[in-house]
Parts: sequence; C-alpha cells; structure tokens
Amino acid sequence: MRAHGFTLVDLLIAVAVVAILAAIAIPSYSAYIVRGQRSAAKAVLLQTAQAMERFYTNNGSYSNAGVFPLPLILGTAGCVAVAPMDSNSTTYCISGATTASGGFLLTATPCGDGAVCPVTANNGFRDPTCDQLTIDNTGTKQAVIGGVTAVATVSDQCWQH
Repeated sequence: MRAHGFTLVDLLIAVAVVAILAAIAIPSYSAYIVRGQRSAAKAVLLQTAQAMERFYTNNGSYSNAGVFPLPLILGTAGCVAVAPMDSNSTTYCISGATTASGGFLLTATPCGDGAVCPVTANNGFRDPTCDQLTIDNTGTKQAVIGGVTAVATVSDQCWQH
C-alpha cells in the first residue's frame, strides 16, 4: 500500500518557488510605494508653488516682512508634513525659502533623510532614486540627490514618474 501526501522534496520545491516569487515581488512593491509617496510630495509642491504665486500677486513679494509663508497651512512653519491620502503616516516634509533674487525655492525632503518631520512620521522612509525634490518660482523642477543637484535627465525622470 502506498502512502499519500507530500514528501520533503515536494515541500522544499514549494518553499523555493515561494522564495523566488517573493524575491521578485518585494522590491517591485517597495519601488511602487516610493513612487506613490513621491507623487504625493510632487502634488503638494505644485499646489504650494501655485499658492505662492497667488501670494505674490496679492502682496508683490514671496515673503511677508521677511517671513516665508507656507500657504497650505495656517500661519507659517518651517515644514509642512505630507501624508498620502490613504495613510496617516507622514513621509515627506515640504520646506521653503526666498532666494537671493527675490523668488522662492520649495523642497520636499523624505522624513528618513533628516527632515524635521512629526513624531508620528515614517522616519525610515527614503527615496534613494530621487531623494529631495525642488521647484522654484520660475517652475524649474529638480531632484537633489545627496546634496547635489541631479543632472537634467534624472530630474526629469523623478518629476515624470
């Protein structure tokens, strides 16, 4: 009489197949999550840039008595936390400053890259491909990776994807 069931070899093959699928799926999913978080940060940067242009139209300056207003919140702050619509976990911090030419520069920094994010933020979140995203008053969009402005092709890819 023959016994029915799985042998050890059958189980090892099944485990190996699952491990191979996980090795493929997990990095893809992680990249998908980063792109989603980056999209939320880009949306807030663009909204803030538009609000800054409205502020300039009303006041003739991007700053108010030397104070740089981040118009998406009441009052002013050094950083606006960005959390995607489907999560309460902050992943990016939006900051801004006036430039020497009288314009503005907005920067989205991942919370895991040293941004001053809320205590409840995902301080482990990093964007290794694009790091920081910036936009200025002329509409120039760039990526800053490791403190160095990325070449135009990399910046374009970061802002398109």
